[in-house]
Amino acid sequence: MNQIQSQLYAKLEREIGNTPLVEFTGDVPNNNSILLKRECDNPFGSHYDRVYLELFRHFEDHRGLEQGSKVLETTSGTAGASFAGIGKILGYDCHVAVPHGVDEAIIRAIEQQGATFYRTPEKDYVSGFPNFLRDFLPKHPDFYFLNHSMGKRAGAGFSNNEITLQAFEAIAKEVLAETSIDFYLPAVGNGSTVLGPGRAFLEKGVRMVTFESAQAAVAYDQLYPGRYQQLFGIAPGTLPRHRLRGTSYQGIDFPHIRYAVEEGMIHDAILISDRWQNRDYHELTGRDDLEKLPHWDQSFEGQEDVGRSTRAGIAACLELAKSVKDKTMLIIAYDNANRYDSESILG
Repeated sequence: MNQIQSQLYAKLEREIGNTPLVEFTGDVPNNNSILLKRECDNPFGSHYDRVYLELFRHFEDHRGLEQGSKVLETTSGTAGASFAGIGKILGYDCHVAVPHGVDEAIIRAIEQQGATFYRTPEKDYVSGFPNFLRDFLPKHPDFYFLNHSMGKRAGAGFSNNEITLQAFEAIAKEVLAETSIDFYLPAVGNGSTVLGPGRAFLEKGVRMVTFESAQAAVAYDQLYPGRYQQLFGIAPGTLPRHRLRGTSYQGIDFPHIRYAVEEGMIHDAILISDRWQNRDYHELTGRDDLEKLPHWDQSFEGQEDVGRSTRAGIAACLELAKSVKDKTMLIIAYDNANRYDSESILG
């Protein structure tokens, strides 16, 4: 690595991480408290800033990546802005595959960094990425695919991406250096913020409770096989695709989630709904069971600037707070409200 590149990395290291830890100021039952780790305050607005700083460094050190190289990533959310923004600073030609239907606000955030776009079918959502990659990569052997979600193939599936997980462990280390917590509530997306910070927290006796859209229930269904069907009368993933961007989606076996469940790392799982899932579920079943779940589509005092997954996290904490007392709960503020097309939908 030349001196100029070293200086760029040093600058990014100063700007990324050590994000604010703030307390939720709204009413919380039973003398519990909620803390938010504001990863949305990173330079490109996401916890993924940490990941791409380390992924680019790894590919330079071990995979032959050089300035000017073509680099590829797949994303349905804010990972793309972090990838393109950090890649631009470090001198790479960034290419991003996103599904049709992704919020235009996210597209604009990536476009501002000059990345090239490819669209995968909307109906396939993130399940369309494997087909895209099987077609694209053989035709473009000069591209480096960073693949923040998964590591190399291991047996029938993929391994955990240890670079991503270690980048997210830093979140837990920063929190623990500042305070102690009782519960960590991560969103279930590809599972990296479940397993990365989660394993560091578990070493300190912190309990982990995940949350995710009731439409998908990926971790929930692995944790409690058959319970979803019993409660709601349908299989996970039956309802139309949910609007809680960045959280889980049926059909992809993300190794981080599977590993966390198999290792007994997850204490419990909370399902999150919204008015659209309530409507779709009622139209399909004639039942209103989802209305009893915590909802993300609402505003929370003092947190008007945070995105949907963060509000879902607050809703999950408030649900957990009904059953525990005098506990401190932590969530990650993954991104800002401005990463979505419109937040006027909030109740």
